[in-house]
Amino acid sequence: MGATAGVAGAVLASLWMPIGAASIVEPHPGLDVDLLVLGAGWVIGPLLVLAGSAAAAAAALTAALQGAQRRSAVAAAAARAGLPVPVVIGARFALERGRGRFAVPVRPALVGAVTGVLGVLAAFTLSAGVSDAAAHPARFGQTWQLTTFFGLNGQDLGPASRVLRAAAADRDVIGVDDARIGGAQSGQVSIESFTYAPVAGKRLPVVLSAGRMPGKPNEIALAPTTARELRAVTGSIIRLTGGATAPRAVRVTGIAFVPAGPHNGYDDGAWLTPAGYDRIFAGAHYAFKFHVAAVALRPGTNVQAVADRLNTAAAAIKGGRAFPFTPPPALPEVQEIKDLELLPLALSAFLALLAIGAVGHALSIAVNRRRHELAVLRALGMTRLQTRMVVATQASVLAMIGLVFGIPLGLALGRDIWRVVAGFTPLAYQPPLAAWPLLLIGPIALLAANMLAAWPAHRAARLRTGQVLRTE
Repeated sequence: MGATAGVAGAVLASLWMPIGAASIVEPHPGLDVDLLVLGAGWVIGPLLVLAGSAAAAAAALTAALQGAQRRSAVAAAAARAGLPVPVVIGARFALERGRGRFAVPVRPALVGAVTGVLGVLAAFTLSAGVSDAAAHPARFGQTWQLTTFFGLNGQDLGPASRVLRAAAADRDVIGVDDARIGGAQSGQVSIESFTYAPVAGKRLPVVLSAGRMPGKPNEIALAPTTARELRAVTGSIIRLTGGATAPRAVRVTGIAFVPAGPHNGYDDGAWLTPAGYDRIFAGAHYAFKFHVAAVALRPGTNVQAVADRLNTAAAAIKGGRAFPFTPPPALPEVQEIKDLELLPLALSAFLALLAIGAVGHALSIAVNRRRHELAVLRALGMTRLQTRMVVATQASVLAMIGLVFGIPLGLALGRDIWRVVAGFTPLAYQPPLAAWPLLLIGPIALLAANMLAAWPAHRAARLRTGQVLRTE
């Protein structure tokens, strides 16, 4: 029944799939029935459940044949410490499965609690990474806030050098790069090459994932995708040609993002020193294909206000009005990352429901199967309030174990998944931290567990002691 409902739900959900940027290029939107995937899932799902049931039955039979049950060291430590009886009994209920028909599914409850906390925190950590990348273009290497265009095909449209010096003199400008762009070649790989030429000593910040920027004419920093296509790493030697001269050998000093241009993306291209650029493109038909500038501003600066000042300064230079400073266009990859934001949260809700089901089932079945123990304790003087405390302790212990193991594992898993996403996007990896979920998951988990315990605790407190003892 579950597999059939899942197949039906998948077919229905196909009406709204795919989401985000993928929906723009989907050639056949609307209802879709993938018989291979859905048919395999409809068959394999029940088979996996059957295999799991057989394994659980075998484990239960083995435990029954062995006779003696394994005692919990935590419950034993609680007893030795002289903790109240409800606390000791609740710890035993949470950690000791019992024997025969009194056995309780302790391990599934523990696994469910750990998996729930782990999954929720991992999903929120992944979502925090997505939100951080969507809010910070620097994760894609875009550390500049203004750009301007000077010329193409070896010809500037005006006094570029004077405009660059005027821009560098602004109080809120922290970096200016005078970038000539040319198309180079290494084997079958085309490499859009940019000069890294700071103006007036104001170095443009560049995001590196490895190594450093080039400092000599025979050095180069490759963008991630270009490095992967060339199978190059820091220290590799590649041969590059951009003009009529023979290919030049250059050493890769780093892996760095580049500006997105007309013929390249932010992850495709290379950085060269001005002397290295002249060396590679000696004898070329044009000194440059494009000539642009990138301007980085002080954090928190009003971008439009600085753009207005720079445009005024450029206009004061004869011919400088032709070079307006404007924000760079938004990268499409930023929107693609934003499309992922809701998926981890949906996954966290699903895993939380699984954890609630596992813990709630364990609490309910414990009261049913161990009512004899509860009745004996009631006959020996345990009050109704103490009986409720037994179930509340059982729920709290399950939640605490889920938190102790789930929080560090969830944080590590979320960061590892985000590292993988950052690697194939690609973007600069920044360890994500979901601060509010990390702070609130403990109180929420304990509250949820005790809310689940409310009804089983009420049933346990209302057990008819005499009737239970007679029937048992």
